[in-house]
Amino acid sequence: MSSLVDVCAAAVVLLLSLSSLLPSAGAVLFDWSCSNGTSYAENSTYQSNVRSLLSSLAANATRVSPVGFSTAIVGASPDKVWGLGLCRGDTNGTACASCLAQAPAVAFGQGDYCMGVKDASIFYDRCLVRYSSKDFLSTPDLTSQAQSTGVGDVSVVPGSGSAFTALVASLVTALSDWAAFNTTSRYAVGAMVSDRGFLATTREVVHRINGMVQCTPDQAPGACRGCLGALIDDMPAFFNGSVGGQVLGVWCSLRFEIFEFYDGGPMLELVAPQPTPPPPPSAVSKDGTGGNGTRWGQHPGTIAAIVLGVAVILLSISMVLLWRNAGKQPSYQEDDDPASLLFDLPTLRRATDNFAEENMLGHGGFGAVYKGLLPHGQQIAVKRLDKASGQGLKELRNELLLMAKLRHNNLTKLLGVCLKGEEKLLVYEYLPNRSLDTFLFAPEIEKRLLLHWEIRYRIIYGTARGLVYLHEDSQIKIIHRDLKAGNVLLDTNMNPKISDFGLARLFNGERTTAMTSQVVGTL
Repeated sequence: MSSLVDVCAAAVVLLLSLSSLLPSAGAVLFDWSCSNGTSYAENSTYQSNVRSLLSSLAANATRVSPVGFSTAIVGASPDKVWGLGLCRGDTNGTACASCLAQAPAVAFGQGDYCMGVKDASIFYDRCLVRYSSKDFLSTPDLTSQAQSTGVGDVSVVPGSGSAFTALVASLVTALSDWAAFNTTSRYAVGAMVSDRGFLATTREVVHRINGMVQCTPDQAPGACRGCLGALIDDMPAFFNGSVGGQVLGVWCSLRFEIFEFYDGGPMLELVAPQPTPPPPPSAVSKDGTGGNGTRWGQHPGTIAAIVLGVAVILLSISMVLLWRNAGKQPSYQEDDDPASLLFDLPTLRRATDNFAEENMLGHGGFGAVYKGLLPHGQQIAVKRLDKASGQGLKELRNELLLMAKLRHNNLTKLLGVCLKGEEKLLVYEYLPNRSLDTFLFAPEIEKRLLLHWEIRYRIIYGTARGLVYLHEDSQIKIIHRDLKAGNVLLDTNMNPKISDFGLARLFNGERTTAMTSQVVGTL
């Protein structure tokens, strides 16, 4: 393969032999590239150095931090060799070492393999190896060595190819933002889901697209995002109409399939836009994983901010209602049955792994918050009220009925409750993105730049809509009294949701003023 163009053109092949859509348990050789430049003789010093380098890469990738990545330099000029090994982010140490150890079979293989060639890039499904007689480590070319392979069923509904590729591009764009700016591993996996289905293949309705992106972890956030962006730009040429594919590169790679090919859960989960879609997602979102890791549950601020103080507003509203409506009929009819809001305790125990510590997202004044996953796949945030919170069954019932009346796209949503013995559990929607302040005041300029004017307008407009609903359009009038960037949460599409009603004030009827005995809010 004489050039990058030739490599890419030759490598964009659709492997019908893999159309079973089942991921392999072992390392699978996807592709390799051997330069047509300088060569070495068999049993030469250079060959010996390559052997030593490949052995060192396999050993160090599981011993040196970051795990799964290693570089090495072996020998002296003119037989000096530079090398790099990288394992996929979901690969454990044993599998990583095993995958990298297979590289010599290609490096020294006869025929179409790389025997005698000084420069080679070898790509497996779980790892990659690059070695060269030139120092590619000091000044990496982030656009070089890209190769593409279409994987999976490529039969699509006529006319749906471009639309499907656009959805895939939206998914991998969001994953690229997340991997570059919110992880140190520079690795992210996720999915785009649709209840309606994507209608991707002629045989079935596809409801889920899975994606993965990865850079070498030694790259700066901007360099990683730029590398992935170049691959995304080339996707229409490579994959228009394919429901599976990948772009392989030494410095960055991406992949998408309609089956789940990665281990562990998704870090991001996007909802496909409706037939008249909003602007494509530009968020760096799901780990609520957060800014320095690759798993969701490591960042309490993501969900704790959603539910922090909501229990307080439930208490406040209940007390105000009881005080203002003493001796009156209940505000809601008895047929406002809260049964539709009830969750059973076994379901929530299973969803949170019995309130496992690793699923704890934070602990507020009224109890701990846990990440949960319902059987049908919905992610939730579960507030487990402390026994000392003092809320009674009747009061909690009234509060739930009250909060159930607040339904707006720009407010965080209460999904339900579980009351069993001494257990009092509140269930909220799970928002993977952090709050607005994590973007506005981020130390990384790249993350602040994600708030371009289109996104800023969307946040301002959505927040204003939420306030108008609270002040004018809802059945009960509520003044938030603590609106700030930290209390504006962002969903996967960077739409705002007002949260934390701990200092809110209820207004009955047509009242527009009230006296307060306490100064509240944020200056």
